[in-house]
Amino acid sequence: MARIILIDDEARLLQTLARFLEQQGHHVVRGGSFQEVESHLWPGQFELLVTDIVMPLFDGMHVLREVVEVRQCQEPVVLITGEPNVETASEAVRRGAFDYISKPVTKDKLLEVVARALRHVHLLRERDQARQTEMQLLKNLASLGESAAVLSHEIRTPITSLRHALRAVGERLGIEDRVLVEEFVGNLSRIERMLGQTLSFAKPLRLQPQPTDLVALVETAVRETAALPVAAAFEMSVAAEPGVRANVDPQLFGEVLTNLLRNAAEAGEGRGRVAVRCRRAGDRAVVEVEDDGPGVPAALREEIFKPFHSSKQYGTGIGLAFCRKVVESHGGTISLVDRPGSGACFRIDLPAAETAPSQPGGQS
Repeated sequence: MARIILIDDEARLLQTLARFLEQQGHHVVRGGSFQEVESHLWPGQFELLVTDIVMPLFDGMHVLREVVEVRQCQEPVVLITGEPNVETASEAVRRGAFDYISKPVTKDKLLEVVARALRHVHLLRERDQARQTEMQLLKNLASLGESAAVLSHEIRTPITSLRHALRAVGERLGIEDRVLVEEFVGNLSRIERMLGQTLSFAKPLRLQPQPTDLVALVETAVRETAALPVAAAFEMSVAAEPGVRANVDPQLFGEVLTNLLRNAAEAGEGRGRVAVRCRRAGDRAVVEVEDDGPGVPAALREEIFKPFHSSKQYGTGIGLAFCRKVVESHGGTISLVDRPGSGACFRIDLPAAETAPSQPGGQS
């Protein structure tokens, strides 16, 4: 069970509260003052601190400040207060306390607050564990990224040579054999694209942001995607407000848009429609890519932006992770939003740039 630190200068109340908690199986470290238990109050060494507010020398507000602000503990702090000090306890919550309990402290009241606090700390630690796992993965990828250019050259060169050789052989074969060779060539192209996505994600981003017309960038991405075999029969449309601009790296942000459009085409197996909307919302620029494909299963919605998570047979799980990396490096967010019916809608939200000033002659 949980390790709980309990501070109260009233010995009888301290003993009673400790007994309530120990009956639930918790390990309780008790003290009549902060000094008696301070060696236990460090991040990760306890799950919950329960302390009285009114104590001589070092009161509960000082304890709160020391634990939350000075020692940077994320573990919840619960304060015990008498009725005249409810206002003080409310102020303590604003300063980082998890909750407070008014006297007289009953067993039910104490256990209810403790249960909520322990659920909270459990969620915090699950979050921290997930962050540590992701950070370690990103560190490993960063190490790979330092050698990405060399790896790209060393691996792509033989792939390109092999592709050219296969096509040369295919030209000398009959129709049936040539189809088989073209399948091999297609697989090599898929491997090359996966390699490019992985190395692009691994490389540290070197942004070159500039005020950019997002509508023009969207239209370019649509044209480039339309030229891909997978999108040959795919219907794409753009609905955009004029003059939507943001400070972005045009090349990297263009890759994000192309990636989202290609994903939509692949999800629909080359059939269906995708609509791209671009608009300004206050001081934000919003781009939405909405398709009518199968959508994203509910079980995968929390995973799709993590690297190496993919629902596609030939996916690397890098595409959307790369999109998030680029968008967040521009100070924006990318998310999967709900839409009526089937399909998926990805929304990018960025700080907007000022509209370009009009030039003489009506040009801008």
